[in-house]
Amino acid sequence: MSKKVNRRQVLKAIVLGGTGITLSACQAPAVTPPATTAIPEPKPQDRSATSYQGRFVIMSVANADQSAPLIQAIEEAHPGVKIEWRFLPSERFVELFTAAEVAGDQIDVMDLNGQDLRRYAVGGKLKDLSDIPYKDRFREVALKTYTIGGKTWALPRGGISGFTYLINKKAFERVGFDKEISTYDELRMIAPELKRLGIAPVTHPGKNIYLWPVWQFWAYAQTSGNQSVENTFKTLAGEMKFTDLEHVAALEALHDYAMDGMFIDSVNSLEGDTAWVPFTQGNAAIYYMHTSRIAAYRAGDFPELDMSLIAPLRHSGIGDAVVRQMPGGTGNALGIYARIASERETLARSVIDLMTSDTWVRWVNELRRDPVSCNANVQASDDELALKYARDCSPHQTTYLDWFWPPEVTRAFQENQQAIVALTKKPNEAAQSIQKVLDDLYKDGYQFQT
Repeated sequence: MSKKVNRRQVLKAIVLGGTGITLSACQAPAVTPPATTAIPEPKPQDRSATSYQGRFVIMSVANADQSAPLIQAIEEAHPGVKIEWRFLPSERFVELFTAAEVAGDQIDVMDLNGQDLRRYAVGGKLKDLSDIPYKDRFREVALKTYTIGGKTWALPRGGISGFTYLINKKAFERVGFDKEISTYDELRMIAPELKRLGIAPVTHPGKNIYLWPVWQFWAYAQTSGNQSVENTFKTLAGEMKFTDLEHVAALEALHDYAMDGMFIDSVNSLEGDTAWVPFTQGNAAIYYMHTSRIAAYRAGDFPELDMSLIAPLRHSGIGDAVVRQMPGGTGNALGIYARIASERETLARSVIDLMTSDTWVRWVNELRRDPVSCNANVQASDDELALKYARDCSPHQTTYLDWFWPPEVTRAFQENQQAIVALTKKPNEAAQSIQKVLDDLYKDGYQFQT
């Protein structure tokens, strides 16, 4: 580890300028609806808006079972319309959507992870929604998230939330640590005692390659001196490189967790609940995951878990002037497929109006325990942990960087980060691999669009 000291000393010298906090999109992992989630009463809709009857296809990153009340509401508002809600998990959305498109399947509405919005907007797969008359329904930052090149390509559906370090206070209390942990050095200090008690310092669903970039998001926010979005723009435009000091230093932060044995055993083999279960059973102290896990926590019975949440730990060598930011987003990106059949386009506009209405956004906010709503007139969950996120975390929320990265760069990060954690590749080697992917894109004519 000592060979990294010079990098960290350089990072301590970072002087912050004023930074604006931007939000981006991320789809929360599917959760089981809490028993207390109220299903809205259906409201009369303008049925004259469309005369279409028949199948209507919504491709969504949200689970169909979870969305059943919403599906019913759409069908009741449009008699004769049968909703086919096709669940495309975030990590497979591109693959499954492409297969459906190639096969000529019917596609009407796309309910996306915001990470994929840029791909489909600039790729001509979405209708321009700039003319919608109800823009004042949304918080400004939520609507701005899905605006590229001055055009609105999707509407925000859901809440402003993000990835935080979920902590089990009981695990820390067992080793006599009774304050809220804030630094990596503190974690490294108590890690041996945690392990002695059979408690992994950190659990993570490492087999789900889709989730590794969230580690780069918080780390780069720190190593860039809270300029992660601005400097990502510069990197994609060719003014900086992924091999520059601050990018490599962020990868080194992940390498530290692996080298210091912070991750649960076989982390790259864990997926979904196999990473969540040890946390709930008191066998892991930290779980880096989306705030949607608040709903799962409230819905279950976990006697060994006293869950709280914090911003990602301040990493070694990062000065106090740097804010501990965390990646977050503004719900789903809800858009209309560019090649929708003309007889269904009016219906599609009516459907996305209903899906982003205050009534149904309030419902999904409660379902996911969202701390802040995308809709200006909706108060999101009043859950204690959601309020803690709204108070302590959301003011320092920043953009998911893979919302800006081209998909090839995202994949390069995913694969190289897994290799770093497996200790088969060093951070500087990973950075070189990632930069080569971007260089190859430049050769093929790639240009970053703001």
